[in-house]
Amino acid sequence: MSSPESTEPPETITVTPPGGEYDSLWKIADEFFEDGSRWQSIYEANRDVLNDPNGLRVGMTLRLPMEIYPRHLRSVADAFDVERGELADAVRQAAAELNSIGDFWGTGKEATAFFKGQGDGTGYELVSGRVMEGTEALLDAHKDIPTLLRLMADGVETADWDSVAAILSIPPDPDKDRPVWGESR
Repeated sequence: MSSPESTEPPETITVTPPGGEYDSLWKIADEFFEDGSRWQSIYEANRDVLNDPNGLRVGMTLRLPMEIYPRHLRSVADAFDVERGELADAVRQAAAELNSIGDFWGTGKEATAFFKGQGDGTGYELVSGRVMEGTEALLDAHKDIPTLLRLMADGVETADWDSVAAILSIPPDPDKDRPVWGESR
């Protein structure tokens, strides 16, 4: 798989001549926010150089308030999709290699001890099952994250960004019924 194209948000743009790509605040907002009606946020961010929203001059440099840049969020979501595919491939390869190790031990007493564990020890079966559960959770997260990023790109307004960022910064509580790796059940 190839990496998705990076779409870093620009910090500024230069006003173009009439009929050009950036000749109005509406066009600029439509290009970068995917919503021309958000032109006022660009105007507010440039009040120090722009007294009137219709007072654009060719060559003027405007700052872009990029709390949410939809194209960049979608690009990050695409990167998670690529990474998820690569992780899944690596997990499949590792599982095949681990299974061949398990087959190596055969069916005798030593093989049973290796596979099931001995006494209170954990065997290959339990440990590899935990690894697979954790890996599946990681792959699920790599599926959910791009979905949420695309939702943000498609529907979160600038005023909502602080709330969304606060929510995303709080890790979920661990599942009380599932031990952390390395803990016994």
